[in-house]
Amino acid sequence: MDQNFSLMAQSRANYYTAGSPVQFVRVELLKGDVTGEVAVCLTFKNVGTEPLTGFIIHFKCKDASGQILCEDDFYYEQLNVQPGELFGADDAVFVSDTPVSSVEIEQDRAFLNGRGVDLRNYKRVRLQAPRVLPGSIARTLQTRTNNKMLTCVPQDTENGWFCACGAFHPNEEAVSVCSECGGDRAYIKATLTRILEEARQAAEQQQREINAVANGVDPAAAQAAQAAATAAAAQAAISQEPTAQFTPPASAQEPEEEDEDDEATNAEMDRVRRYVPKGHLFADEEDEEDEHTRMFDDEEEESDDDEEPRRGRYADDDEESEDDVMAERIIHWAPPITAVVCALIIAVSLIYHFVIA
Repeated sequence: MDQNFSLMAQSRANYYTAGSPVQFVRVELLKGDVTGEVAVCLTFKNVGTEPLTGFIIHFKCKDASGQILCEDDFYYEQLNVQPGELFGADDAVFVSDTPVSSVEIEQDRAFLNGRGVDLRNYKRVRLQAPRVLPGSIARTLQTRTNNKMLTCVPQDTENGWFCACGAFHPNEEAVSVCSECGGDRAYIKATLTRILEEARQAAEQQQREINAVANGVDPAAAQAAQAAATAAAAQAAISQEPTAQFTPPASAQEPEEEDEDDEATNAEMDRVRRYVPKGHLFADEEDEEDEHTRMFDDEEEESDDDEEPRRGRYADDDEESEDDVMAERIIHWAPPITAVVCALIIAVSLIYHFVIA
C-alpha cells in the first residue's frame, strides 16, 4: 500500500566521528498519512576525498522509556556519493507503529571506490549545540543573504566550524561552502558582522536619546529646583552671617572734661536756637509739630523719668532691648522656616509633575 510520509521531527547529530570519511548529519522521523507508522531516516555526508560507493551502519531505535524497539544493521548499497554530498535521507532504516524517541548510530564500514575501510575504531567527539541568533538578527541575515536556513551563530571550533544553518563541518572536510544550505562561510560571517555593528550603533543611538530625555528638565521640576537652590542659598547666607556686634559705650570721662563738653554743647545749642525758631529743622507751618524732625528737645519737655532707654548699639551692656530679642528670634527661627518652605515647594512640584501632569 502506497502512502505519503510527512516530516514529524528532525534532530541534528550532537557528535562527529573524528577521522572518519563519513559523518552522521541528522535523523528524521516521518509519519505515514494512512497507517500513521513512523519511518526513521538517517542522513550522512561524505567528507572524504574519494567517492563513496557503499556504507554499513549499526543502529538502535528506542522509545520514550528507553526500551529498544529495533536493533539491526543497515546497508547503503550502489552509492555514488561524491565528496561533500549528502545521502541516506530517502531510505528508511526502520518503520514502527510505536513512537520512536531516540536513535543511536555506530559506523561499521565504508567503501571508497570499492575499497573497504573499517570505521569501528574511530572515536566520537561530542559537539556543543550551535547558538541561535535573535529573531530580528536572523531575519535580517536571511534577507541579506537570500538564505532562509540561516538561524544560528556561525562559529569556529578546534574540530571544525558551524555554519549559520547549524551544520557542522569537521576539519577533515576542508570546505568553505556549506553543503547543506549552500552558504559561503566568509560571506555569511562578514554579513553578520555588519548587521551586528549596525545593531550596536542603533542601540548606542537609542541609549543616547534615552539619556537626553532623562537629563531633560521639566519646567515645573526646574522651577522647583531653582526655588530650592535659592532657598538653600538664603539659608546658607543666614547661617553664615555673623551675629550683630554691639559696641559698648565709651568709658566715662573725667569730671573736668565733662564740664568742658557741657559748656561747649550749651553754647552750640544757644547758637542753633537763634537760627532755628521753635527748635525745628525745615519747619513747615502747615505740618503738625509732631511730624517735624527735631534737632533738640525743649527744656520744659526734658525729663529723666520719661526718657526712653537707648537701643541697638547704644544700649547699655547690662540691658537687653526689644530689638535684641527680636533679632535673636529671627536668627533662631529663620533656618528651620526656610527649610520647611523649600520642602513644601519641592513636594508640590513633584506631585504636580508625577501625579497631576
